[in-house]
Amino acid sequence: MPRIFGLNIIAVLVSAIALYFVGFLFYGLFFADLWIGLQGFTEAQILEADEHMALGMVHGFLISLVTATFIGLALKRFGADGMMPAIQGAVLLWAGFALTTLAYGFVYAMQPFMLFVLDGSHLLVGFIVVAAVQTALDGVGVKSEYA
Repeated sequence: MPRIFGLNIIAVLVSAIALYFVGFLFYGLFFADLWIGLQGFTEAQILEADEHMALGMVHGFLISLVTATFIGLALKRFGADGMMPAIQGAVLLWAGFALTTLAYGFVYAMQPFMLFVLDGSHLLVGFIVVAAVQTALDGVGVKSEYA
């Protein structure tokens, strides 16, 4: 399997698609109205976003790809050589970086607490899915050469 930085390219791509799909489920299917309401978007903002949806979707996938790549690199560095160690590593990354970064919006930008919970939940599920997909497709791909 082709590798970049020791990561299986196919596993990273599939996990990025899975992460993107988790975002679709959260923000496009299950919690769309809640998310729009919590964001406080006006009808004009929603219409403008619809006009630029294709570009937003491309950017969203690129963010998912970068996220999946760095989760894979971190899990590789941790030496997560099985499903549970990979999931535990993903949860640590989420708690230490993603959740704490989201907290700035709640603390300083006075975003609603429920938005923090929704976004944090999305990222928790997404990080776990990335770790699980990469481990399932290529457990060796996340095993560290340092461990």
